[in-house]
Parts: sequence; structure tokens; C-alpha cells
Amino acid sequence: MHAGLKFIRYLCLYDGMSFSFISRPKDEKELLMADIVRVLSLLLGRLWLTELSAELESFRVSLERPSTFTDSELNEAIQALRAINVVETQEALRATYNRPEPDMLVGLVDFHSFMELLDSDDDVRRYRALSRL
Repeated sequence: MHAGLKFIRYLCLYDGMSFSFISRPKDEKELLMADIVRVLSLLLGRLWLTELSAELESFRVSLERPSTFTDSELNEAIQALRAINVVETQEALRATYNRPEPDMLVGLVDFHSFMELLDSDDDVRRYRALSRL
């Protein structure tokens, strides 16, 4: 088993720094945090904030979950994920058709481990099944 995955599974069980927000979110903020991790793991671990917002909304609509969240709620969830070292962010210029625009790149710190960990996640499995239709 990959060392990063062992570490993540250990953290999922450890009460001091728990990733229980993925399997047992206690509120809407933790559910949003979990969905951010799920979407990033499904889409190769990195997205621009503008793309993440759209993909997150699509993911939630597909699972018949409330898809409305504010930019402030999204940024707060990303900051909470940064605080527990799940994601990293980088301000940069995103290429567009006209000219580069400022944006924030959001990425999983250990993409491969999260992808493996979430392979058995019920929401990820449901989303993958829907995308095959």
C-alpha cells in the first residue's frame, strides 16, 4: 500500500486530526469540504477555482444534493482544507481566449492517495455510475 494512503487512512481514524468530514460530515461546511475533495479526485487533482465551482455544482446536482453555495462558503471550505493540509492553493494567471485572468489553482496535496482512498466512496461510485449512462 502506498505510504501516503497509509498516512491518510491513519488520519481518518485518529481523532486529533480527523478526516471524518469525508465519511461523516457534521454540517454543510464539512459536506462541501468532502465534495471538493471528491471532485478534485475525480478530475485529476487540480482545478482552477472558477472550474472547481462549476464542477462542484454539477457533481452535487448529479447526486441530487443541494447545489447552491456562495463563493464565500466555497473559499471558507478551501481554507479549512488548507488548514488540515488536504489541499494547496496558488494564485496564478489562467489562460483564456482573450487574455490571462487572475485565478486560484486548487490541488490535492496527495492526489494519488486520495484517489485510491475515495475509490470506494459511495458518492464517487454513484457519480461514476451516472457518468457511464
